[in-house]
Amino acid sequence: MTRLFLVLIALAACARRPAPREPSERALFRDLERQVTVASTTGWRVDRFEVDSLVNAAMDSACRVDALDRRGLLAWLDAEIHRRGGPVEVAYAKRGKQLSAVEDLLVLTRVQKLLARADELSLDCPFWLEPERPFHGRQISDGKWLLSFGGGGKGTLSLQGDSMDLKFGGAGRLLLGKMFSDERGLFTGLEAGASAAFPKNAMGERDSLELGVDLVTPVVYRRVLLNAYYEFEIGYLGRATERDWTAFDHGVHAGFAVGARGLRTRFVFPGAAVGISWERTFLDGDDATTIKIGARVAFDLEL
Repeated sequence: MTRLFLVLIALAACARRPAPREPSERALFRDLERQVTVASTTGWRVDRFEVDSLVNAAMDSACRVDALDRRGLLAWLDAEIHRRGGPVEVAYAKRGKQLSAVEDLLVLTRVQKLLARADELSLDCPFWLEPERPFHGRQISDGKWLLSFGGGGKGTLSLQGDSMDLKFGGAGRLLLGKMFSDERGLFTGLEAGASAAFPKNAMGERDSLELGVDLVTPVVYRRVLLNAYYEFEIGYLGRATERDWTAFDHGVHAGFAVGARGLRTRFVFPGAAVGISWERTFLDGDDATTIKIGARVAFDLEL
C-alpha cells in the first residue's frame, strides 16, 4: 500500500499542461497526452517503437477528428515546442543534459510524433469512426455523466472516551455524478462497509468477535489532473453492530482520497485510490471518533 500511495501522490503532483483552445484540438491533445504519459510510466525508449505500440489506440481518437483539426493540433504542437525552447534535443543539451529539465518538451514531442503517425494512417480509419465536431475525447470525461463503482480494504482506529480499538474491514461504493468542462465534478451515492473487531468487555478483556456495518451517503467533489485525481467528500454516517442490526447510530463522515485513472478499457476507466476519512458517531455518553485509512479499486462508466 505504501508504494501505491507514493505513486498516486507523484501522479497527483503533475499539473496539467497548457492545451489548445479549439475544442476538438484540445480534446485530441488531452487524449494523446494521457496515452503518452501512461506509457512513459513504464519507461519510454525508442520513439518509433513506442509510437508504433500506441498508434492503434491513438487512432480511436484521431479517426474521430477531421483532418483540419488534426493539422491544427500539429501546428499548435510545433509552435508550443519552439516556444518552450525546443527541439527537445537542443533544449536537453542546453539544460545540462538533465531529462528532468525537459519533461514537458519530451511529452509534447512524443504527442507530436504519435499524432503525426496517426495522421499518416488516417486513410485506414474504419468507416464507422466518423469525424465528430466538436470532438469530446475518448480518454477524458469532460461534460459527461459517470457511474463510479469500486471497493477495497480499510484499517480503522476507533476512539471513545479513554478507550482505543483497531478494526479491519472493507467497503464498496456506488456513485453517480457529472464531470464539468473545467475537469471538476460532483458525485453522490452510497458506500456500504463491514468491519470486525475484538472490543473490550467490562473487565477490560477482548473475548469475542464483533461485526459491524457502516452506511455512508457522501457528496464527493473530484478534481482531475492528468492521469490522477483527488477527492474531498462529506456526508451522513449510519453505524450498527451485530448486537442489533436495526439500531443505527448516526454521525458525520468526511474524507480525502488521491487516485490514478487508467486509460479507457472498452466502456470503463479503471483506477485505484488511497484515502483517509474522519467520522464522528453521536452516542449517549461519549461520542465515538473513527479514523479510517484504506485503498480501493475504482471503475468509471460513462453514461
